[in-house]
Amino acid sequence: MLRLIFITVLLLLSVSCDNNNSIPQTTDGAGKSDGSLTILATGAKIAGANGILFSPDGDLYIASVIGSNITVINPDTGKILRSLGESEGIVGPDDLAFSSDGTLYWTSILTGEVGAMNVEGEKFTAAQLSPGVNPITFSDDGRLFVSQCFFGVNLYEIDPKGEAEARLISDELGPGCGLNGMDWGPDNRLYGPRWFTGEVVSFDVIDNTMRVEASGFSTPAAVKFNSKGILHVLDTGSGEVISIEAGKKKIVASLSLGLDNLAFDENDRLFVSSFTDG
Repeated sequence: MLRLIFITVLLLLSVSCDNNNSIPQTTDGAGKSDGSLTILATGAKIAGANGILFSPDGDLYIASVIGSNITVINPDTGKILRSLGESEGIVGPDDLAFSSDGTLYWTSILTGEVGAMNVEGEKFTAAQLSPGVNPITFSDDGRLFVSQCFFGVNLYEIDPKGEAEARLISDELGPGCGLNGMDWGPDNRLYGPRWFTGEVVSFDVIDNTMRVEASGFSTPAAVKFNSKGILHVLDTGSGEVISIEAGKKKIVASLSLGLDNLAFDENDRLFVSSFTDG
């Protein structure tokens, strides 16, 4: 079943890319080509960009489920610096997180693995859950949290070293999805959007209680805080990035449908990924 879903999504994205990569030719009055070409766009170098995150050294890491790799780019030039994939044991990564010691963590949505790679390049498994593991983030004190979306609804706390069993925080976040792209808030709560309910919620991860922070979104896909502690919500259904301050919403950017995640760099520059066009 998962293989069928994967192939279906791949075909849909391929059709989308093909439709955007047409190469028209100029013609004379008789409708004959004059032989010149105007290239409007080329194929995306990333086969659908999902989770994005800045590393401690300032590079931008981009997960791709369809491409089954993690691409590292220079955020200023867009130059691809390196790619991590099958040879490193990475399969279908959806979202990313860095620990304070520089270890890279990712979720493999199709396999249920929460994978990790330390600074020496050694790969290990932090947790093996069921398919659907999607967003991942650290708290300020180094606790690791993962949720399921599309193939599950659970929210977990994970042992970053992979030694202890995952702790279930909630299994009541459905329908269809737990939380999606998450972030740790300045109030020491875990924030995340609920894809199918149009709201953003937060959790006290000590007593596992939930609080609704904002609602009325089309399809909220991810949340992030900037350095000033202002919450930003990426609404893939409307193609907008929306900030929320003192309970008031403000449209920061109107982009396109199919947005996936967002990330702030150390200077609060905002970067946004798209799963439809890479």
